[in-house]
Amino acid sequence: MAVAVSTRFKEAVSRKNRKEAGPLTPPLPRRWSLTPSDLYLLIGGAAVVIGGMWVRHGGASLFVDPIGATAAVGQLTALYGTLLALVGILLMSRAPWIDQVVGSDEAARLHRLAGFASVWLLVVHALASTAAFVSGDSIATPGQILDGIVDFTLRQDGGLGATVAIGLFMLVALVSIRAARSFLAYETWYGIHLYVYLAVALGFTHQIALGSDFVGDELARNTWIGLYAIAFLPLILFRFIAPIYRNLRHQYYVDEVVMERPGVVSLWVAGRSLEKLPVRAGQWFGIRALTADGWWRSNPFSISAGPDARRLRFTIEAVGDGSRRLQRLLPGTRLFLEGPYGLLTGAVRTREKVLLIAGGIGITPLRALLEVLPARRGDLALMYRVPSKDSLVFKRELQRLADARNAEVAFVTGSRDSFTFRDDPLSSAGLQSAYPDILERDIYLCGSPRMMAKVEESLKEIGMPKVQVHLERFGW
Repeated sequence: MAVAVSTRFKEAVSRKNRKEAGPLTPPLPRRWSLTPSDLYLLIGGAAVVIGGMWVRHGGASLFVDPIGATAAVGQLTALYGTLLALVGILLMSRAPWIDQVVGSDEAARLHRLAGFASVWLLVVHALASTAAFVSGDSIATPGQILDGIVDFTLRQDGGLGATVAIGLFMLVALVSIRAARSFLAYETWYGIHLYVYLAVALGFTHQIALGSDFVGDELARNTWIGLYAIAFLPLILFRFIAPIYRNLRHQYYVDEVVMERPGVVSLWVAGRSLEKLPVRAGQWFGIRALTADGWWRSNPFSISAGPDARRLRFTIEAVGDGSRRLQRLLPGTRLFLEGPYGLLTGAVRTREKVLLIAGGIGITPLRALLEVLPARRGDLALMYRVPSKDSLVFKRELQRLADARNAEVAFVTGSRDSFTFRDDPLSSAGLQSAYPDILERDIYLCGSPRMMAKVEESLKEIGMPKVQVHLERFGW
């Protein structure tokens, strides 16, 4: 009888352990049957609808004299400037179909272009609309336009909100200039960008209340509200609701902290039901430590090991206050993870042969890919470029993975000044010499902006098709 009880107990424990361990690999993120053309068609269709609405309201008839033309410019720049602002918000919504269709890098680039264009158009709107309003028999002078803006701001219903909105847009544009970003911490830059949402809200109330295309036209007003909904609903769902739901479900926490080398630490993150978290090697998460000084800070880091449905590993180099703060976390610290995001995965692979090119701490997503990408003997290779042997991360791990997977791993160390052009391993000649079959390979690239630009230029010289080059810059 005692033996029977003991056996049942062991079987129950075994079932529990199997349940907790989960499958060897987590489910893969969903793939969407969308293309960049679908996104551009959506934006183009919205632009056509807006133009048709403006024509329907007699906008084209304004082009009869200079003052009328100025008013028309003011109306069009308001409409299309706002559309581009909404496009920028949609691109940064982290909607999975946006991430899959254009990727994080391209979404950020298009967001930046749309944002700058939006600000310029809205500034032109403010100047042109004011000029048309205060003009008499001739176009208003700059002084009259300035007086008109002040009068509109102080006396017109909704004028203060509209002016504040333009000012916030200009502030965000200013800190988005590359030269200005170099003087700001990421957290400061990110915090200022949150003012965009306030600016868009103020602009919306101004347009609905005073916009000539919306006053008295319920169809136009509802269409405009619909465009705002298309931009903001994905933002609310995927930047706020989905991350909160996933964190409540998985309850992430720091399980282990491992020093990889001086200045580089790995955080092993555990949680509940990680076997249900869809994630691929090569993807990244935004990490917030739920501490008094960290809950409002989010920094992006790639997973540095293949996901195994039990733990996630993030390897962090001390390059700023945010990364140093994360390195000092203690086991048991609760985390808030946003993600997974990114396209630097096997899902974009187009060739059987693969070359991974890493620079510095950019090895993190590529180390995970080296572990899990399916490949035949000799089809998988890694070039790891660092300034010195002391800068290497995961050297022993990479050597073990290379032996286990019959992959080729090359550690390229030394100052760039020690290479001539012909011998530079990242030059077109160097890459072709090391990998004669490079045009038959997919290239996965991650490293510093300077290193990645160098490799991109070399691949372009070689004639590498863009579809075979996969990278993410993690810029801001």
